[in-house]
Amino acid sequence: MINLKNIEQASAVYALIAASVFAFLSFYGTDAETYLFPRIIAVVLALMSVSLLIANWSTTSGNRAGSGYFAEVWPGIATGLVFLLVMEDLGFYVSSFFAFLAILLLYGVRPITDIKALVMKSSAALAFMAILYFLFWNGLNVRTPTGILF
Repeated sequence: MINLKNIEQASAVYALIAASVFAFLSFYGTDAETYLFPRIIAVVLALMSVSLLIANWSTTSGNRAGSGYFAEVWPGIATGLVFLLVMEDLGFYVSSFFAFLAILLLYGVRPITDIKALVMKSSAALAFMAILYFLFWNGLNVRTPTGILF
């Protein structure tokens, strides 16, 4: 039996199990071209779960599941929920830009009031949105929700 010392290890194991199930279902008895995108997502999720598991087992940090840890995480969860709520109205790419920028501003090391940091974070969010656009529209031919702006 696996000894799960902290909540991050448990999360990594459960994410690996879910990713493995999704990967198996996407490869088992399905058309290769139709399920290409879910296969890519399932394999990437499995690889990320394995890397999280390896990274967590190689560290000796204790359990961070206290109320202080949740205080660090809830702004990101709120950003994700707002992203899901406004995506249909604003469009996928515009809402992705604002969600990624919000994550960078919330969890960045440099303060929000630093103009140079704001320009760099906005540029990174714009590059992220451009990569998403070229990946989905041009690379995978997946049509994303379009809204008022884009």
